[in-house]
Amino acid sequence: MLGLPTAGIYHTDFPEYVRILTEDGLMESLTWNYMHWFYSQMDTIYVNSDHYRQCWIERGIPSDRLRILPRGLDTGLFHPSKKKTDFWKAKGLLEHEIGALYVGRVSREKNLDLFAAALRRLRTFGVPVRPLIVGEGPYSMMMKELLPEGIYTGSLHGEELATAYASADFFVFPSTTDTFGNVVIEAQASGLPVIVSDVGGPKDLVIDGQDGLITKGLDLDALTAAIKRLCTDAGLRKKLGLSAREQVAERDWRLAARLFWEGSQE
Repeated sequence: MLGLPTAGIYHTDFPEYVRILTEDGLMESLTWNYMHWFYSQMDTIYVNSDHYRQCWIERGIPSDRLRILPRGLDTGLFHPSKKKTDFWKAKGLLEHEIGALYVGRVSREKNLDLFAAALRRLRTFGVPVRPLIVGEGPYSMMMKELLPEGIYTGSLHGEELATAYASADFFVFPSTTDTFGNVVIEAQASGLPVIVSDVGGPKDLVIDGQDGLITKGLDLDALTAAIKRLCTDAGLRKKLGLSAREQVAERDWRLAARLFWEGSQE
């Protein structure tokens, strides 16, 4: 209204959340219409990944108004040196078991039912994998019913969270609705190989076969195969984990802030 330049950040996939939580395509379309009306008024729109940049271009937003938002993390806090071999064992992980970690909001839109189904299938086949769940949310009770053998810590913060990451064997993030995935780069910084889907922002953070594995979104067979691969190949876990740390070692907040500032002056 004042004629001032305006910038906005699109960091939550509201239309997809609405579709999953309401199972109503009309509501999803109405949400997209509102999002387009709101963000089309911005002179600059920041998104978290190239995936969502392309989504907005397809929705009619000019490409020159869309920019990737630089993101960082505390690479000193999230570090492989925080590993403690007895951290998860003290919570129930057995000596021979492989810890498959999920960190984040425990909610339906994170596709945790797929994670649960893959873990149940592998354990039925005798693969010694144990789900490690860090976080809370409206799906917590259902997850405990689906995976009663899981280790649930609730929300963790600071050093305890950093230790939880570094002490696991690998990280699984099946979400198809995240525009970025802070937990993915936190896991990578902690030296963990990661498994993500090929839908959404997290796939832009992973080089398949180099620092993690990218699976077909919402595909149970693909996710099960990826988890089994990491469970049965300790050498691959180590190789991918080392590469994951290298991939994000320079991704600190000072660099992200500088890139954001330089970009905003263009």
